[in-house]
Amino acid sequence: MITVSAATLLAWCRERLGEGGTAASLVWLLDVGAGLERRRYHSLALHPEATVQLSRDPEELTHLWHRHLNRDPLQYLLGLCPWRDFLLQVGPGVLIPRPETELLVDVAVSLMNDGSADPGPWADLGTGSGCLALALATAFPRCHGMAVDQDPTALAMAARNLESVAERVRVLAGNWWQPLRPWWGRLTMVVSNPPYIPTATLAQLDPVVRCHEPHPALDGGPDGLQAFRALLAGVPALAPGGWLVVEHGQGQAPALETLFAAAGLTAVRRHQDLEGNDRFLAACAPHRGP
Repeated sequence: MITVSAATLLAWCRERLGEGGTAASLVWLLDVGAGLERRRYHSLALHPEATVQLSRDPEELTHLWHRHLNRDPLQYLLGLCPWRDFLLQVGPGVLIPRPETELLVDVAVSLMNDGSADPGPWADLGTGSGCLALALATAFPRCHGMAVDQDPTALAMAARNLESVAERVRVLAGNWWQPLRPWWGRLTMVVSNPPYIPTATLAQLDPVVRCHEPHPALDGGPDGLQAFRALLAGVPALAPGGWLVVEHGQGQAPALETLFAAAGLTAVRRHQDLEGNDRFLAACAPHRGP
């Protein structure tokens, strides 16, 4: 651990912000990269005579900050990303989990926590870092699930993030529903955060995203809905009454509602993000007749 005075650290922060970047990013770097909790950071000015403990020295932090100013994502630089109650491993080739995706878990859990028994097998399609699978495994500790991805880099990262629940979560290689044949017709909850950005829009993304994060995890095809069509082709894999919950892009809810209904799903529901925008869609597989 490195000991520095609060006054020295404040001066370092002012110097770094003078070079560019945002205060939020700098606080994030100090929190995740040096172990200085946010509340402790915000108290520095009140106690400039105090000392603080850092897990990285300021010189190393300065180097990381300069790389970030050159558009390297902080999450990749540190190899870590706080998300919900977890500290996930992330790296190049794997989509960085977004804060709004945390709410997808809340939607899924609320649909299952209706006083009934725990759900049967569940799945996370296009798992990426494994964040959704880890959250579902934590929410439903007596259930087994599958985390599916076709990218070997993502699967390796997901496996590391899912080590603590490895006895209950299988990491499967394959395209969407294809590896789930043994559980066909028994899946009671399937979640997915598929690529949904229209191809033509990728060039408008922030360079931190556009130049570093994997395009296959972002590119949703000409209209942004290509991956959803693949997902809906696997609706028969759901158990009767099973739920499909997805994250989608701005303005895509009406078109997705039409696609969901055409696939035979019922009880199609919109759910909003923290800014009140339609961000998630949930729908139920119909109960089959005798």
